[in-house]
Amino acid sequence: MAAYGPDVDELCRACVAHFPDVQGAGVAVMTGTAQQVRYASDAVSERVEQLQLLLGEGPCRDAFDMGTPVLADDLQAAAWRERWPAFAGAALQAGARAVFALPLRAGTLGVGVLDLYRDSPGVLAGQDLADALDFAAAVTDLLLAEALPDGDSSDDYDAGTGSYLAQRAVVHQATGMISVQLEVGLEEAFARLRAHAFAAERELDAVAADVVARRLRFDELDGDPALGAGDRDGAR
Repeated sequence: MAAYGPDVDELCRACVAHFPDVQGAGVAVMTGTAQQVRYASDAVSERVEQLQLLLGEGPCRDAFDMGTPVLADDLQAAAWRERWPAFAGAALQAGARAVFALPLRAGTLGVGVLDLYRDSPGVLAGQDLADALDFAAAVTDLLLAEALPDGDSSDDYDAGTGSYLAQRAVVHQATGMISVQLEVGLEEAFARLRAHAFAAERELDAVAADVVARRLRFDELDGDPALGAGDRDGAR
């Protein structure tokens, strides 16, 4: 994999090109419940990653939590729809029929997940799966190199992982502000933030930035699809 150079984007593009039946790839950098899209090869991959972040479910989340690949060969199958009732339908609507989530791990440390998608049903097995895991290992190495800069790698850190950490801080700050505004716990506040971003079809960090900049208050929302009338009355 070193032949593709020290760049996550180039490596992911090479990964997609390597598999004729794979249409796109996405990389999510993750720490606990925090998640940030590091790379998306196309609009479908971007939507697949954002859906999992906003809905809090999907193969990416499961692969990260379990530390093992999650290979959803047909999202129309009942088993996957039951496992991810919100994500499966939304991902199908976005154009993904099969999603393969490969955890990015360094020993016991979870770094994130590499997601591959197909627009038709199909498996990832045998040598293809082995190759995909090799790509995932190489992506892990590059992400760790960004997070632990030395010498010339500092620019990559600032543009990559450093940006991720800054955006995550904004999301955490917005969650705290929503918690105070609605007089709810942090977990509920984060769920409200995700739900509002999903309903408004906006990225989570963009909505969080509006909250932090005081352009958006959750205790002043009227008719917000993410906050029912009863919830609003109880939160005020």
